[in-house]
Amino acid sequence: MRRPAAGIALLLCLHTPAIAAMDAIKNPADKIRNPADRMYNPATDVKNPADTMYNPATQIDNPNPLVPPVQPAPPPTVIAKPAELSPLKPVIPQKSYYLKTVRAYLNAAKKAFVQDDYITFISVTEDALRRIEAGTLKASKKSKQKLVKFKAFGYSLLDKSAE
Repeated sequence: MRRPAAGIALLLCLHTPAIAAMDAIKNPADKIRNPADRMYNPATDVKNPADTMYNPATQIDNPNPLVPPVQPAPPPTVIAKPAELSPLKPVIPQKSYYLKTVRAYLNAAKKAFVQDDYITFISVTEDALRRIEAGTLKASKKSKQKLVKFKAFGYSLLDKSAE
């Protein structure tokens, strides 16, 4: 009895791997229900407040069809009468005098003024101011202001002498 029982057991044991290969593998985790799948998660509902803000830059290439296009205002036309036109400054030739100090420029301008040579008077003062602005001539604020006044005074003298 032991022998036939052992033979039957041997036969059954040999057939079990073949039977297991024919059956589909069943996953026991398929039966697990996850309640977190149905729960509300506020992290998944992201609302960007910048999405609702009005940004006119987004409408640059696609303007609103309901708003008519704005036409630029035409420049005002001013018709000036000949009496109202400001007289143009006379053209003064630009000369370079190569004087070493501001005092020398002031003395040269005074000498031209005494000789009633207003064009030279203006030319000397403009050259001094040009050199001061370029940094090749050092001057105090007082002497620079004096040269600016000389220049304005020279132009006014030139206008008076032209009339």
